[in-house]
Amino acid sequence: MLDRFYDAEMRYVAAGGAPRGAGFDEMAACFHPEAVMRQGPSAPFPGEWKGIQEVERFFAVLSETWVSAEGLTVRYFAGDDGVAVSMRVHLTSRATGRTVDSHLAQFITFDGGLIRDFTVFYLDPVRLREACGLPGVRSSLP
Repeated sequence: MLDRFYDAEMRYVAAGGAPRGAGFDEMAACFHPEAVMRQGPSAPFPGEWKGIQEVERFFAVLSETWVSAEGLTVRYFAGDDGVAVSMRVHLTSRATGRTVDSHLAQFITFDGGLIRDFTVFYLDPVRLREACGLPGVRSSLP
């Protein structure tokens, strides 16, 4: 399921997402109707995106942020009702053309064989933001 999703995601981003006419149907088929996509507050596209329409909107924003997104090294760690994923990614910013090699972790749960909850943590969200031409967000912790 996740390999199918990641392949569809890479094609969607490479095609420029919804603003450039890419269809979301292939990815939508991987998500539960009540799916939730979560991105942390310092990610270039923060928030909780609830339901298929919001998840589709998230991927439209993602495709506006990155002109290409490649999962280079993907490792799955299976649990009872979900998967943790460790991924090395190569991203190219649409706004600046800058590339970033980074790592992220995803925690994904399933319902009826479909993705229900998708939470992403980035190793260096400040670097991602800066590659996109956005101001870095520093922690308020001491």
